Order: sequence, then C-alpha cells, then structure tokens
Amino acid sequence: MTAEHLAANGDARFHRKGTRRRLNGWKEIGAFFQKNERTVKRWEQRGLPVHRLPGGANTAVFAYADELESWLNGSRGLPQPEISEPAEPAQQPRQKLRLERRGRYLVAAMVAIVLASVLGGGAFHLFRQPANPAARVAAHQLPAEAAQLYLSGLYHWNTRTADGLKQAQDEFRRAIEIDPDYAEARAGLAAAYNLLAQYGVMKPAEAYPLAKASAEQAIALDPDLATGYSALGFAMFYGFKDLRQSGALFQKALALDPHSSRTFHWYALIAMHTGKFEEPLRAITRAQELDPESHAVRANRGLILFYAGRTEEAIAVLTDLTRSAPAYLAPHYYLATIYLDQQRYDDYLRQSLQAAEIEGNLALKAEIEAGMGGYRAGGAKGLFAAMLAVQKSELAAGRETAFNVARTAALLGDRDAAFASLEQSLAGGEPDLLGIRIDRSFKALRGDARFQKLADTVLDVP
Repeated sequence: MTAEHLAANGDARFHRKGTRRRLNGWKEIGAFFQKNERTVKRWEQRGLPVHRLPGGANTAVFAYADELESWLNGSRGLPQPEISEPAEPAQQPRQKLRLERRGRYLVAAMVAIVLASVLGGGAFHLFRQPANPAARVAAHQLPAEAAQLYLSGLYHWNTRTADGLKQAQDEFRRAIEIDPDYAEARAGLAAAYNLLAQYGVMKPAEAYPLAKASAEQAIALDPDLATGYSALGFAMFYGFKDLRQSGALFQKALALDPHSSRTFHWYALIAMHTGKFEEPLRAITRAQELDPESHAVRANRGLILFYAGRTEEAIAVLTDLTRSAPAYLAPHYYLATIYLDQQRYDDYLRQSLQAAEIEGNLALKAEIEAGMGGYRAGGAKGLFAAMLAVQKSELAAGRETAFNVARTAALLGDRDAAFASLEQSLAGGEPDLLGIRIDRSFKALRGDARFQKLADTVLDVP
C-alpha cells in the first residue's frame, strides 16, 4: 500500500455528505473551496450559505459543510469565476500565479538548491527558464458549468475515498468536454488518476500513463500551471520510477507556486525513497506549516521522523493522531511499521488489526489473525510463519502483493523466498517495491549483492 494512500485516507478537513461539520470563519470556509478569503466573502453576496452570530453584519461567520456542498453542487448556483480579478497563489481555477521576473529567478534558484541536495543536479536542466517568463496563455471566458464541475471535482478528489475519486474523475472529464482548453481540469484529472492508482481503484499500469498524458496536456495548454507539473512528477515517480525527472518536475511546480502544501507533501514522500531523510523531513515540515490542519501531512511527518531515526517523536505524533482521529487509517499502519521494527509484536499485531478493520481489508485481517495464533504458539518465528502461509494463499487469489510476501519471508529468515518474491514484485510492476531501500523488514538482506542490484534496478538514485 502506497504512502499517499495511507496518508491521505480520511483527511479530517473533508467529511462525507450529510455530516453537520461546522466551519468557523472565512479562513475555514475558503479552505473548504480551496479559495482565498476574499473570494468566498464575495460569494456571500451571491447566495453562499453562511451564518452570522447575533450582533450585526460584522460579527463572526460560520457555515456547515453539507450546506456548502449542496450549494457547490448547484442547488443554489455557483457564481461564474471573475477572470479579470487579480490572481493569488493556488486559488483561482483560471487565473495563474504571476511572479515578477526577478522573484521567479530567485525562487527557482532556491528550490533547485534544495532539491539538488537529494536528487542531484543532473535533472534540473530539463526545465530552463523561458525567454519571456511573463508570457501567458491568453485567458478566455470560462463557462460557468465547467468551473462548477472543476470545483466539485476538487472537493470530491480531496475526500480520498474510492467513490469520491471516481466522482472527481467524472467531473473533471465533463469539465474538459465543455471546455477542451481548461488546463486546470486536465491537471485535476491527472491528479485523480494518480490517486485512483494509489487506492487500488485502477491498476497502476493503466492509471499512471493516463495521469501522465493528462498532465502533459495541461502543461501544453498552460506552461506555467504548477498543478500540472506536480501531477506529472507524481506519475513519473510512482508510475515510471523516474526519480530524476520527477525531481525536475517538482522543482518546476515549486518555482511556480512555492506555497503549495500538496507539492511539498508529495515531494517529501518521493524524496524519502532515496534513503536520505533530512531533506524529506524539511519538506514535510514545510507542508505542515502551509496546511497545519491536514491529517495526511501530519501522519507522513510521523513516518519520516521514524525513518530519520527520531522514533519516539514519531510514535508520539502518530499516537496522538490515533486518539484525535481514531478512524483515520494511516497512523495505525505507520505505528504497526514502527512496532514491528522494535519487535513489539503485541503492539504490531494490535495496530495492524485495527488498520485492517478500518480499511475493511479482509486479506490483512486473516493474515494478522493467523499471526496472532502463530505468535501464541511459537513466538516471533511462529508469527511470521503463520502470516506467510496466509499471504501466499492471498497472493495466489490476487488479494496480496508479492512485495508483502517478500517482507514476511525476510523477517522469517528465508532469504531465497524473499528474493524470489521481490523478483516477482519487480516483474509485476508493484509500486510498493519503490520502498525497498527504506523498508526495515529487509535489514538482514542489505549486505547481499543481490539486494543492492535489485534496489538499483527498481530506482536509480543519483
């Protein structure tokens, strides 16, 4: 299971339809729509369903998420975007971020230095500064229906549920049908394909090429669209295992929009696969500064803290998340990973079972229940032997990955079985194999030349 899947599932900022979640103040209302406060304040004059505390027009405002969603979906009509209004970073669906020439050069140079510390300098010549950085695609009037579909697609994409992602995919497609030149909608569709692969809704071999094509189309329509580059960078890493080009694409995205939490978040996830964690930790910390309410970012910060050797701090962050958001999936998986490495097997089994129940993962539940019985009968060796037997059966039925079989075989000490399963994972193109360098389950194999050769085949790290 991939990092974005685990980290994003159940983000507390977005709730299922019908809940009475209260949003307090213009900042939270703006975040709901992925808009700035000025824009949503203007929308109040056009029917945005906000409420005010007693005391007059200038008192604090609040809104309910289900009412905003109903309004967004057209029951009260979404206002047509005002193309002539000055843009702000990562807010307007048709207006793009405008940076002065001098500022853009400085930002690009700083980002290049940051990324080069992890990814090396060889990739950064791929995206040279254009001769005229101020040149833009000529703006045209965006149909109101396309704009509404795009905003609704963003909302459903952010739910990180299978149904929400499929609905977002459909809404981005429909927006593109109305306006084929809608670059933001094409970037949104690329991001939808990325997460459809991460969540197992689509096969990675099908989804990532579609994500790549859609992101490239978005960039062709608007060469300064940051979300196009970040979506393409994600696809190039998880779908095509190209770390260098992915790094260059994230550099471009950050140069265009240095205030994007999503770009810093995704970059941190990708960079941690190199086995060097100082830079990913800086990136995920920046993502958290930009979006402090995100459960996804906080959970991944806990995971990167663990890989960086700050285990107790990681446990504290993730344990707090399990208390404040007990139904949120990622921290249970991440705590299980940590406890397994610490040989705290009771805690490992408990957290894994909770994760399986939250996710509805029947295969994992069967494996963990078998492991519990094996642990009671034969300790750690009994645990892994019992799990491995069930995993092999689930793999044959198409419900488990060869990579997870390899992990358990390595923990059991069966090196030949572990290498055979790793080769099977490689042949099958399993995205989880990208974590081979950082997965602690393979500690006993790291000195084997076969392991190093396989790791280099999976991912060419500068």
